Amino acid sequence: MSALSGIVSLDRLAFRFINGVWTHPSLDALMPVITDIHKVPWFIYGVAPVALGLWLWKGRARALRALVVAAIAMGVCDLLSHRVIKPWVARPRPERAGVGAVMRVPSGGAMGFPSNHATNVGAAAAVLSVAYPGARFAFWGGAAAVAYRRVYCGAHYPLDARAGLALGGLLSWPWALLM
Repeated sequence: MSALSGIVSLDRLAFRFINGVWTHPSLDALMPVITDIHKVPWFIYGVAPVALGLWLWKGRARALRALVVAAIAMGVCDLLSHRVIKPWVARPRPERAGVGAVMRVPSGGAMGFPSNHATNVGAAAAVLSVAYPGARFAFWGGAAAVAYRRVYCGAHYPLDARAGLALGGLLSWPWALLM
């Protein structure tokens, strides 16, 4: 067995545990809502604008600069992840690879490596950690939680999610230096 096939086997095993064994009915109901919170109307039209407005009002120029830099970093990382890396690696998502995924959210496209959700939150966590270093553990903890939810919901393997976090974090540090 080659090292790569060993990593893939461990990744599939970890996926089976997270997606099929380490589950609970209350999490089965909660995780899909949280992982796709950006699609929920009360969040889009209520909570997010109010929270964003309060952050910008209290933080003024620093918050605006962090928001703009994070948005640019996320856009660049998302584009690279979705348009370059996914087609090049061409790793199918768990549901398309026949590993018995329990699908709690629609998986999106056919390819899963790296997770764009994880890439984007990794980029945001990197920038916000530089802007607000005292909250870096909260930013990275939140990003890790998003990545974990993508595996729990059946959309990605653990390696897809971890690679997305790393990619977003590493590619965003140059942008974060603009802070």
